[in-house]
Amino acid sequence: MAGVLPSNVSFFMQRLQGVSTSHFLVRPQSNDSATANKILRFELPSNSLVNFRSIRLMCNAGANGTASAGGRLPNGIYKLIERVAIYMGGTLVQNNFQGYNLYQTAKESLEGSKCDSVSGHPEIVRTKSYHDGSSITGTGNEDYTGGDDQFAIAYWEGLLNSIQPSILDLGSVPQVTVEITLAEDAVCPTCAGVALDGTGSSDITDVNSTTATYTLSNISMQMEVLGMATSVLDQILEQRISSVGYISLPFTNVFTYVSTHSGTSRFSVNSASWDRLWICYRPTTFSTRAGAHRVPGYKKAGAFVDDVAGQSAADIDVGVPDYDTGGSLDTNKEKYISAYFRMKEPALTSATVPATYQLQINGATVPAFRANRNEMYEITRNSVDSYHVEHNMTLNQYVDSYFVQCMRFCLPDSQMSRLASGLDTRSVSAQAAVETTGFSENCNLTVYAECTSELRVGAGRAISVIV
Repeated sequence: MAGVLPSNVSFFMQRLQGVSTSHFLVRPQSNDSATANKILRFELPSNSLVNFRSIRLMCNAGANGTASAGGRLPNGIYKLIERVAIYMGGTLVQNNFQGYNLYQTAKESLEGSKCDSVSGHPEIVRTKSYHDGSSITGTGNEDYTGGDDQFAIAYWEGLLNSIQPSILDLGSVPQVTVEITLAEDAVCPTCAGVALDGTGSSDITDVNSTTATYTLSNISMQMEVLGMATSVLDQILEQRISSVGYISLPFTNVFTYVSTHSGTSRFSVNSASWDRLWICYRPTTFSTRAGAHRVPGYKKAGAFVDDVAGQSAADIDVGVPDYDTGGSLDTNKEKYISAYFRMKEPALTSATVPATYQLQINGATVPAFRANRNEMYEITRNSVDSYHVEHNMTLNQYVDSYFVQCMRFCLPDSQMSRLASGLDTRSVSAQAAVETTGFSENCNLTVYAECTSELRVGAGRAISVIV
């Protein structure tokens, strides 16, 4: 019946008995505390059925620096991560690409935030922490050291979130090691004060003269480990390997290219399936010490209430939205981002002549015309599998704070159907270039080539990676 009727009108059920679940905690191989640019390594439990979607990094975090640094954690604890690499038996499987935090930020700008509001630190704190209720005054720092103040990174880009099937028998592969490299201190805003933007030279958007640093402590990695009383899965693996020679596990691999862009930036990609290209434009000063950046449209200084009725001297500035006074498009609130992750269109040569964008791949142009930023935005929307912007992004906000572009070279929803349909550039590497016109200044250009790679697992835990 299930094969004749659709599932919503069919009567059928499957049962798998003898399933058990548990959760393991893995400590880093070195210390369970770390600072900027340090490397953390975790070995996943061998001979276990591990649910890769359940892997999460737990830690306490603080932008502590000195007592007067005004340090703030960025909006999203995952932004403290610069690189994530996956090794199996010493073989690099997931590429240890640069700028993991910016890559996830760029994707979230279009696909919506995947940062949990309870344990992910989704917003920058100004004066009152929503995480533990603590207050920050003057040029104090944001710091969480209590055992009940831990943060969690529960969503990962790359292999951990994309490998199919997501539940993998680690007894069939060599020892799996997750290597995480932490980001530099510049990812944390260094704020001169706690007041709203526009109140003078010592508000949250102004830079403090003292550089803030950050520290992670009480670090651990947790994951769900499953058990099955039946040996059906083992038998299927053995039969597949004996008949084909290997089992195929597709996953997303990413390669990074960074340059100072002045009109043309060249790079090359060698992959069996090049699926997408993500292009991030940032000011060349992105890593310079800076305060928090207020996203246009959201609240700034300018609206007051009385702390005590009738006492004008006790006025409190609660802020007024930058667009309409009432806050159109859900902007009647505060919104700050780290200047390190601010993606912004460079200044234009002419206010009346728009900039143009185009990609060259082995002599072919993508798109087939020089597109302005609005046309590229629509191409970008068409290039992502899902589009959900939680903050109702406006064009003004997109150009000022979230200026990322994406081009798709594969069929839509390919990853969900385990279909490698992107550009095959293995025989002759794709010589590509991002070409722009109309900029009056250089910018930092970070390009991410998103590819579908294949992990092949053979007999005796032998593995090979088809990039």
